[in-house]
Amino acid sequence: MSSEKMKLELKRLRKELEKALIRGMVAPPCVQTAETKKQLVKSMGQARVERLKSSSANYISNFQSSAKGAWVTKAKTTFENTSKKLTTITAEGK
Repeated sequence: MSSEKMKLELKRLRKELEKALIRGMVAPPCVQTAETKKQLVKSMGQARVERLKSSSANYISNFQSSAKGAWVTKAKTTFENTSKKLTTITAEGK
């Protein structure tokens, strides 16, 4: 093998070794950090949706006991439909 071919082969081997080191040492912690952040964002979103659903349920309860008239039934139905949509969105996000 000529000197030039050996240099090229060593250069290729070095590059392969660097890639292997990156895949083995650097990439796993980065992937774990990204997964941790995804889970954190997901749980924060779910917590906010749950708070919104709870607040909505409380509002419907208070609204129903304080407001009177035929329009109250329509408003209550609208609130309940919105709450169901939140439940659907939450279920789809899981």
